[in-house]
Amino acid sequence: MSDAISFVYSFGISVAKQVRITLAKALARANLRRAESGEKALTMNSLAVITGVASTTITRLARTDDKAAAALSLDLAGKLVTVLDCGVEDLLEVVEK
Repeated sequence: MSDAISFVYSFGISVAKQVRITLAKALARANLRRAESGEKALTMNSLAVITGVASTTITRLARTDDKAAAALSLDLAGKLVTVLDCGVEDLLEVVEK
């Protein structure tokens, strides 16, 4: 039995949390900041171009799709938080299953 499984078994800890992407919220917050400073809003299409990924990838990540978080690479997450000028905590949230 692995250490993690024996730890869960020994202490009765339930691992029932899931990571969800909140890209749409992060983009909305970034656009509010941009509007306050007089900058043009980012669209999902422009976000795709700037980050160098397909627009379908950005659209998929913007939906609350259970599989989207699993498909998000750390490289893309880094690009998104850089372009949106936010933290990773603004891009991801942990929720109960």
